[in-house]
Amino acid sequence: MREVENSGAMPTPDSSSEVRVAAVRENIAVGIETVETGAVRVRKVVHEEEHPVSLQLRSQKVEIQRIPINRPVEEKEEPRQEGDTLVIPVYEYVPVVRMQLTLKEEVRVKTTEARDDVTSRVLTSSEELVVERRDGPNGPWTKDPTVD
Repeated sequence: MREVENSGAMPTPDSSSEVRVAAVRENIAVGIETVETGAVRVRKVVHEEEHPVSLQLRSQKVEIQRIPINRPVEEKEEPRQEGDTLVIPVYEYVPVVRMQLTLKEEVRVKTTEARDDVTSRVLTSSEELVVERRDGPNGPWTKDPTVD
């Protein structure tokens, strides 16, 4: 607030030696008023699309076959691969007049593989921001040309 004082001495017309002084005081009030001159709004638009995706699925099938052998052997053999079949020998000691190592059975584990081509649909999304402006408090919303 600003105060201004103005004093001016003026003699009065009567003959006495009185002097009258006039004082003026001014007050200033400053304020702020908000006036809407326009507005901006931003919207997010989500676009979703479905796309086909080609996949190759692989599956394995394991087949177990137990083959009785029951034949005497001199020593143990390690498991072995015969083509796509893993052969695992199983031994046991069998009492006879003398102890003898006997091949009791073979367990054969065969693995086969199958592949299938399939098409699956995948949903993707993308986002777009839309910036709009308005002139004045009641004007129409228009796309902002400065934003691409």
